[in-house]
Amino acid sequence: MPDLKISELPAATTLTDADITALVQPSPNTTRRASMGQLRRQLLTDRGVDVRDFGAVGNGVANDAPAIQAAINALGSAGGVVNLGARTYRLASAIVVNAGAIRLVGQGFNEGGSPGAGTWLTVDQTNFTPFTFSATAARGSAVVNLAVRQTHGATQDASWAPTAYDWFFRVENCLGGVDFDNILLSGINRGIFIRNSGRADLRRVRGQVFTAGIEIDESFDTARLMNIHFWPFWSANVNVVRWQQNNGDAMIFRRVDGIFIDQSFVLGYRTMFRFSSSAAGFTQKFSIGQAYADFVRHGVLVEAAGTDGQIDSMTVQCELFNASGAPLPGSVGIMLNANSSRIQIANLRVDDAEDNAIRLEQHSNRLDIGALRVVNFNLRANGASAIHLVNAATGVPNRVNLGSNPLLQTAVMGPLFNAGSNGSVGVLGPAGETARPGIAVGEAGTGLSMPTPGVVAVSTAGVEVLRADGTSVSLGAAPGSHGLEVLTPSGSINRMQAQGGPTGTPGRVGWIASGADANIDVVVGQAKGSGALLAQFPDGTNTGGNARGAQAVDLQVSRAANTQVASGDNSTISGGARCTASGTNSVVAGGVSNSATGPHSTVSGGSANLASGGGAWVPGGERASTRNVAWRGAWAAGRFSTDGDAQAGEFVLRQLTTDATPARATSSALAATGINTVNLPNNGTYRIKALVVAQQTGGSAGTVGDCASWEVNLLIKRGANAAATSFVAGQTTTTAPALASIVAGTPFAPGLRDAGAANWRLTVAADTSFGAPDFTVTGEANKTIRWVARIMSAEVSV
Repeated sequence: MPDLKISELPAATTLTDADITALVQPSPNTTRRASMGQLRRQLLTDRGVDVRDFGAVGNGVANDAPAIQAAINALGSAGGVVNLGARTYRLASAIVVNAGAIRLVGQGFNEGGSPGAGTWLTVDQTNFTPFTFSATAARGSAVVNLAVRQTHGATQDASWAPTAYDWFFRVENCLGGVDFDNILLSGINRGIFIRNSGRADLRRVRGQVFTAGIEIDESFDTARLMNIHFWPFWSANVNVVRWQQNNGDAMIFRRVDGIFIDQSFVLGYRTMFRFSSSAAGFTQKFSIGQAYADFVRHGVLVEAAGTDGQIDSMTVQCELFNASGAPLPGSVGIMLNANSSRIQIANLRVDDAEDNAIRLEQHSNRLDIGALRVVNFNLRANGASAIHLVNAATGVPNRVNLGSNPLLQTAVMGPLFNAGSNGSVGVLGPAGETARPGIAVGEAGTGLSMPTPGVVAVSTAGVEVLRADGTSVSLGAAPGSHGLEVLTPSGSINRMQAQGGPTGTPGRVGWIASGADANIDVVVGQAKGSGALLAQFPDGTNTGGNARGAQAVDLQVSRAANTQVASGDNSTISGGARCTASGTNSVVAGGVSNSATGPHSTVSGGSANLASGGGAWVPGGERASTRNVAWRGAWAAGRFSTDGDAQAGEFVLRQLTTDATPARATSSALAATGINTVNLPNNGTYRIKALVVAQQTGGSAGTVGDCASWEVNLLIKRGANAAATSFVAGQTTTTAPALASIVAGTPFAPGLRDAGAANWRLTVAADTSFGAPDFTVTGEANKTIRWVARIMSAEVSV
């Protein structure tokens, strides 16, 4: 070396690690030489290493993998940073990180399909894994700010497929996190594989991957994926992207516990999220924030039974790439092809699904969706539903719960969900309780609840007003206090229809029998116990009237007094106005101001008629009165001044004799009283026509069947009281035939008779005890004879 001052030496134009310089070491005070590589390593101790210090060329041709491995090895178990400059480093052999926490740090990159500015790692050979992180010593490692690329030389035509490279990054058995941040995977067959290494953190991972982007298995602690963005950076050739749509999975999760995923986008894949399984198990409690899957067959594909998790917001577009909006064949936005899965999605939009936007296969799956929008489904116009639930032959039927009414938009509309399945789609809320319904409307105490399984109740302001189960509906209040109950017997095919009506003269409403049978009986009402059947509620006023009798029927709706009701037990008022049925078993069929006050009495109609005796009857007319006489009839066409003072009447008397002792005929065949004879009113006159018939029905004498009859005309009157009753005149028809006068109290023979009845006699007289005609009959010894008299009267009184 020339003997020159340093300042006199020529300037170096380039420096290499082999270049030598002089330096003075103070102890001992000696001048020595050192290479540039020695100086750099010494000065940058604990500040990381640069791969160029270990022979990396970075020209994209030389194999820089050994230099990178050497740099990693130089850091040893202490770990550290391996710097990769802004160069292209070709890798032709494997690199392993297993002794310390290594951070591989590049200088960033320009997004694109081929190496350019920044740090790029390229691979053009198969049968090895470029980077493997393994063993617990490697946890805490990271790959930062670099791009990777693989060479795929096949012609990009319809038969194109990627070169079968292994995973570019493998993270295995680290039992802890290895991070990836700001990574570009450009034209990568398989991107990042993580197994048995929890707490992995992947952020800003972009690129175009073919077979699989990210796969995680045996992750027993929470992993995190943020800002994943897979897009055709390497090639947007239609054959490449369509290959991905048929074969590529952006993210695959097997046994993964509690993973967090957010701000993710993929374009052109078979699946965005594929939940599968391994020997270690399946994914549970995944949490996805915002996700957009574009040009995919499935946004979510569940293949492992028991998978569960939540998605905040997701959009799925199922178009075939570069096909003018045509759907990807077999596309389904959300596909559950397993059993017993539980997934909740807050907001979901699915566009351009070929048939169904959502499918639940197998059984026992539950999918909860807060808000659902489906744009373009049933694109083959084959009647496909937006949601398809397979019929579950075993297990629990599939269920989709919707939090709101779905928005369905398509050219040929299909149903929301398919028929012929035991699966179901609907809104499902908690059971709640009457005071706090599970599904509330407007306020906490108003809505729907389920008091017991299979029963639904409606509450208003915390009070139950309706309850329904499989066979009945109750209205008005809780069971036991309700006002209306509808029962539907098993196998019922007939029903009642309530029908309203428009304004009319008058307006009208009602109900109609309807059903499968051609002829249907109608039950107007069926009271409980001794309750009555009514047209109005008793209220003690003229409007509703007093309480009705036990088991009474009262269909009258107009009255002038509260007593004008069917108050007798088992009494009936069929209609009319201002009528009264106060006698037990009495009947008023209709009319106005009619009264049936005697037991078993009847008024068939008319006006102001009174049936006041037991069994008395009025067929109609106006102002007739039975005057408390039992079993008689009366009818009139009005009155002079008092009801019954101008009327016709009819009586039936009877008696039974077994010998020749005279016996009086009465309506009850008992001794005469004031109610069982043809009693006249005070100051009354009756013109009577009596037909009397007798027949032998037994006895040791005579012939059973012998008979006789009498026809009698009689005029009788009564004064101020019963004692003033007198026989005016009478006639009988004889066998001649001829009319013969009757002498009061004198027996006379029948006008028509059998020979064996020649000695039977009838006597007519005035009864001054009860004020009535006395019809007395006399038979024969040893003959049982039945006597019946029909008494027809024309009645006038003051």
